[in-house]
Amino acid sequence: MNTTHKIRSLSLPSKLNPINHRIEQELKRLRSKEEASTSASERIIIGVSGLEKLYGYINQALSLPMTQQALSLHQHEKHVAQLFKGCSSLLSVCSLIKEVVFQQVEISKSLESSLTESEDITKMQSNIANYNSFRKDVIRKAKDVLKSLNQLNAELLGEEDCHQSTVIKSLRCVSIINLSVFQSLLLFLSIPVSRPKKSLVSKLMNKGKWKYESENEMNDVDNVLHQLFSTKDQKLCYHLENRRCWWELCREFRMI
Repeated sequence: MNTTHKIRSLSLPSKLNPINHRIEQELKRLRSKEEASTSASERIIIGVSGLEKLYGYINQALSLPMTQQALSLHQHEKHVAQLFKGCSSLLSVCSLIKEVVFQQVEISKSLESSLTESEDITKMQSNIANYNSFRKDVIRKAKDVLKSLNQLNAELLGEEDCHQSTVIKSLRCVSIINLSVFQSLLLFLSIPVSRPKKSLVSKLMNKGKWKYESENEMNDVDNVLHQLFSTKDQKLCYHLENRRCWWELCREFRMI
């Protein structure tokens, strides 16, 4: 399952001012870096860093007197209102994602500490159960938000109008890219755990080396934890004298 949305190739007006030209160049740079990336998390980092630059250019454009004059024209009132509504929705989603990511980092650190330092198997089981419960809640919330983003995506794509001003087209373009990055991040956080035929935990113990089952590191971690919590893999892992599987798993936590 693809867990990312590729950076779209959205054409800005042919007569570009310097700021629009920078936006177009940044989009090309993002697409190039995305194509060279090897994992879902790497593509998301590329997208988020690109958004920072894109919104920097948008802020520059909005501060120009000619931009403010264009946005105040009556014929653009509907488009401006739609963009404002879309931006407000994206801000709300951004706050939710920020909260979820913060919680993910905190619970991952707590679980990593338990797996690497504690000798209490019952405590390990309890922490893994808490983590799995948290992940189920994240998946549920993310799926609800994705539905809203898909609706917003359809609205933004349906707003394309050859009579729109250059600045409105630029704002719309960046909003669509922003939405795409958020969709990728939410998919990364909420993709259901796939169950491979062969235990990933067994692979860790036999080879002493982590081997990706997918491009989604979050899915790989969920998969291992699910197997650690099963009766079969508990018996295998908890009685190991060495903790290669713990350390390999914790390396994955540090990548999230």
